[in-house]
Amino acid sequence: MVEATNEKKELLGFERTQAISKQPAQAIAETAKSFGQEDDITVLRIVREASIAQQTPVEPSPAML
Repeated sequence: MVEATNEKKELLGFERTQAISKQPAQAIAETAKSFGQEDDITVLRIVREASIAQQTPVEPSPAML
C-alpha cells in the first residue's frame, strides 16, 4: 500500500498509511484504491498479548551459569 501512487506521482507513503492504520480494513483498502493502488491489497491486523511465561520470572539453573 505504501507504494500506491496518485496522479501527481506522490506515494501514499508510511505517514499517510500510519494515519489511516486505526480504521477498519475495508476503509484502508478503499483509501489505497482511491489513491491509486492497482496491485493486490492485503490488510493485516496483529495483536500481541502478554503470555503467562512472560509474566513469571525464571531462575537460571546452575547449568546456565
